[in-house]
Amino acid sequence: MKLKKRSYLTLILFSLFIYACSDMDEMDEYKRYTNGREISYTEKMDSVNVFAGRNRAQLQGIVNADPKITNFRVYWNSKNDSVTVPVERSQGIDTLSVIIDNLPENIYNFEVRTFDDEGNQSIPVYITGNVYGERYQESLGKRRYISHSLIGSNLTIDYASMDLSSGVIGTEIAYENDEGGQSEFFVPIDSTNVILDDFLGGSTYSYRTLFVPEENAIDTFYTAYDEFTPQFQITDPPYFTNASFPFERIAYDGARWGTPAGWIHNAAALNHNGFGAMDGDIFDLESGWGQADIINGKVYQTMVLEPGRYVYTIDISEINYEGADNNLDKGYFTVAEGSTLPDVDDVETSDDVFAYERINRANGLFRTLTFTITEITQVSIGIQTTNDQGAGRFIKINEFSLNRITEAPYLRNASFPFDLAADGGRWGTPEYWIHNDAALSHNGYGAADGNVDDRFDLESGWGEPNIVNGKVYQVLYLEPGTYRYSIDIFATNYQGDDAESDNGYFTVALGDTLPDVDVVETAEEVLAWEQIHLDNLAPVLEFTLTQTSEIAIGAQTTNAEGVGRFMQVSEFTLEKID
Repeated sequence: MKLKKRSYLTLILFSLFIYACSDMDEMDEYKRYTNGREISYTEKMDSVNVFAGRNRAQLQGIVNADPKITNFRVYWNSKNDSVTVPVERSQGIDTLSVIIDNLPENIYNFEVRTFDDEGNQSIPVYITGNVYGERYQESLGKRRYISHSLIGSNLTIDYASMDLSSGVIGTEIAYENDEGGQSEFFVPIDSTNVILDDFLGGSTYSYRTLFVPEENAIDTFYTAYDEFTPQFQITDPPYFTNASFPFERIAYDGARWGTPAGWIHNAAALNHNGFGAMDGDIFDLESGWGQADIINGKVYQTMVLEPGRYVYTIDISEINYEGADNNLDKGYFTVAEGSTLPDVDDVETSDDVFAYERINRANGLFRTLTFTITEITQVSIGIQTTNDQGAGRFIKINEFSLNRITEAPYLRNASFPFDLAADGGRWGTPEYWIHNDAALSHNGYGAADGNVDDRFDLESGWGEPNIVNGKVYQVLYLEPGTYRYSIDIFATNYQGDDAESDNGYFTVALGDTLPDVDVVETAEEVLAWEQIHLDNLAPVLEFTLTQTSEIAIGAQTTNAEGVGRFMQVSEFTLEKID
């Protein structure tokens, strides 16, 4: 047993000797290849990323342990190309980065190694990245817009969707603002609508679409700039919004002062601790009596008007402005070209002003300003004032209105054959004429008869309902002068007072409607009337206006006794004779 143990131990010792000799041989062999030195590896770069660019790429990584690193190298193109980047190590983690320029568009396999001063290097780190160029650029398309809407200085643009896989990120707009400066605005791709609230009407804006080919790419690609000139959206009557008592407000101090909705206000007009231009429910620019002065306060609306003559009307409730009589106040009703009113001190001399009137209680409570537009134009219309001497001043306004003065031939769709806004077979309704319900006595149609080739016809009886206080008319805004209203009657059996079974009139009245039939002959607003009668097939009415006025002009009738009556008109004519 002892012999066996000794033999086994001898065998182990012999084996260890043989292994040691072999290891020494391998070490000698290793030293031959390393010139007798041991290999020393530097720390490899960690967390390496490639960020794509336009004909370039950025490589970035970190090192955090090896203080001996003095540079790193990036190889590509099968190590035929490389770049060496010096490194200054800190005491902690360092981010190493390099941008490699002048790379053709392609997919690249990069190799990254770190080095020390003795030439020792890290094991390699391999990473693949993209470089983009003209091929990608040429594949890019512009984001389409669906529509533009320009009202005043507010430009609204609606955009179409795009394929997000292209890398599109949005649209960049460069434009001239309403203060004469240049502005830029970025519209993200997830926004389908943008409103520029300071766009200079009539100007041209430039736009381009932006792309980032990959998340975290270092370069943004742009399409070429395109240009577009938005056209104004014409403002429809009644032009003003929120323009009569009781005025709606967007802000209220909870006690007395408010700010009217739909109106543009500069800060100076909001002189009641940030509220202004409303006292309760009425429009009011007021200062004094413990309230702050108003210095160059402006309250107005902007609109876009077609060519024509217009009248701006202000219906004043109360006022104590004294104008130039004592110069304690300097206020104006103003109409000016553009998206804002000029400063108070410039109103009377500004080339942008179409019309103005200095506010003065001596002028009366009903004011009108007439002006002419020769082309589609953006205008600002409102009121402005400076009361800087502590005097108490107020101007309470019931209503603002703007009307386009009607030009010859004044009446629209006024001759045979009449165009129809609605056609119910035989009976129709003439276009551009205002009808009350009573005039539409043929199952909702009325005032046009297809049996006489769509002539104007107020008819009742013969199985059709009576007409009770029926009115058919147009509303016009006429300048001062004398006018002649003529009617060419094709056929009628109206007999007026002779039969007392009908009561019909051709009527001209001040305002936006005709009076009721039974008061035509006595109503103060009636300027002219003629009772319809079969013996007068060409009635003529003359009337005179001393100031620009809104009038209603047309025909009206009551046939309440079941007697068949018709009144067929071939033509209505209105002309100014003086």
